[in-house]
Amino acid sequence: MTKVTLDTNVYLSALFWKGNPHRVFLQCVKGAVLNSVTPAILSELEGKLRYKFSVPQEKVKEMIEMVTYSSTIVFPSVRVYAVKDDPADDKIIECALEADASFIITGDQHLLQLQKFQNIKIVTPAQFLSSQK
Repeated sequence: MTKVTLDTNVYLSALFWKGNPHRVFLQCVKGAVLNSVTPAILSELEGKLRYKFSVPQEKVKEMIEMVTYSSTIVFPSVRVYAVKDDPADDKIIECALEADASFIITGDQHLLQLQKFQNIKIVTPAQFLSSQK
């Protein structure tokens, strides 16, 4: 089974809109792909939902639970310094490394510019969906 790590922007798009990020997230929910997440990614997601999107606390809790239940929580043992223009994105790579993921799925240009980190392909939701056909 394919192992992936979704970036926070993919979760946000998946939770609010019905495009490719939503289709990718549904694959995680259905167990068609194995997604991994870290406490740091969940924390970032919670902050964005509460403060950027003004989602009520009870709804934030439901959304975080949906992500948690459709993912494996990992605790990165290695720090990386790969995204010079946005070091906060390094946590996505650290999660993927710890989970032995094949893909990082993101809409973030800083990550997409890397294209690959070690054996992990860094792709958009559309590119990931195309690769699974």
